[in-house]
Amino acid sequence: MTDREKQIARMIDHPLYTVEFLEEWTNRNDNVFINAPAAMQAIGAKGFYAAVKRLSERTEGQ
Repeated sequence: MTDREKQIARMIDHPLYTVEFLEEWTNRNDNVFINAPAAMQAIGAKGFYAAVKRLSERTEGQ
């Protein structure tokens, strides 16, 4: 994660999707048939990170 993305994630202040959580779970590649809970957790983290990344792109330079 970039510093700007970390700043945005901290600003949002979600109780689950912290910077540390996002860094851990966005890099995982769990198989839903082997470990469904972890795969679903990673999917949620990746979706939240995608939103943070998009916010970073849209607010760049502000």
